[in-house]
Amino acid sequence: MATNIQVAVRVRPFLPFEAGSKSCIDVFESSSPGPSKIGNAVKISQANNKEGHTFTFDKCFGGGVTQVELYESVVVPLLRSCLEGYNATTLAYGQTGAGKTYTTLGPATSPDFFTPNQKHTPEHDAVGILPRALRDLFHDLEQKRNSISVPNEAINMSKSQASKQSSGANQFDYSVKLQFLELYGEDIRDLLTTSSSTQQKIVIRDSAGDAEAIGATEVPVKSAQEAMICLTRGMLRRVTGATAMNAESSRSHAIMCVMIEQITKSDGEEGEAVVVQKSKFNFVDLAGCERAKRTNAKGQRLKEGININKGLLVLGNVISALGSGDKGKFVPFRDSKLTRLLRGSLGGNHKTRKI
Repeated sequence: MATNIQVAVRVRPFLPFEAGSKSCIDVFESSSPGPSKIGNAVKISQANNKEGHTFTFDKCFGGGVTQVELYESVVVPLLRSCLEGYNATTLAYGQTGAGKTYTTLGPATSPDFFTPNQKHTPEHDAVGILPRALRDLFHDLEQKRNSISVPNEAINMSKSQASKQSSGANQFDYSVKLQFLELYGEDIRDLLTTSSSTQQKIVIRDSAGDAEAIGATEVPVKSAQEAMICLTRGMLRRVTGATAMNAESSRSHAIMCVMIEQITKSDGEEGEAVVVQKSKFNFVDLAGCERAKRTNAKGQRLKEGININKGLLVLGNVISALGSGDKGKFVPFRDSKLTRLLRGSLGGNHKTRKI
């Protein structure tokens, strides 16, 4: 578990209404006493100059860290592994209003962000890890196709020349599909369905240490911009609501899954060999844990908060059981639909980063 699952802490900078407040959290490298922008430990100071508490993680990012720095440090290695055939997951976890959705998606992404060689603008700095991953994913897949596939010049050759040229040559192609699920309470909703009728029931099926959502819509996409438009349409269907701690609080857990299939064909003297490589990259935006006393939630908002905390409690129990080191210990995956859907990310063959 130590190598597959790692935890990165990001300290949220002050919001406008918090301006002038004094920070009580310092990020530093355990081998160096001074504070730093990126490190592996955080120290929480206490009042009256008392000695604070220090906590060590795999990575820690201070409030001044940009989206680009976080993406390159945490997500780029996962994307490379995903292109090599591994499954990957990022989990955005934290209190309501901590910036989970901002880290995952950022503000509205302008279409020119996905245009190659486009002039950089300040808006691009705020783009979240998901749009950046989609842009780099399609860029890398296109590069791989151009470098592996047989050149177009072979089309103009004679048949004898083409057969000699293609002997032992490779051809590469790929497909990318999206799946976007929302877990509201214990109800699973398909955010990409085009059906106007009552939502089709989605069933979770355990398969080879992972989970599969039977009945969920899978949308094929040809570019990063098309993928982002598709996900944005799904985000508009997601349940949000205002609380005392967050004007646009997510009231549900969202699981955005990017499914990649890479096909390599090689021609040899013994015939054609086909290698199919499948992997997926999950981006999970969890609803924030909250206390009713601080959010002033009532009625439906209070019920939503209770359901959110229930799911996160089971998630914590699963992580504790997996981290205990006791292979014979029971892991309560089935106590919540959230942990059933994330079974592969938590205890399977995924490379997971919890932010």
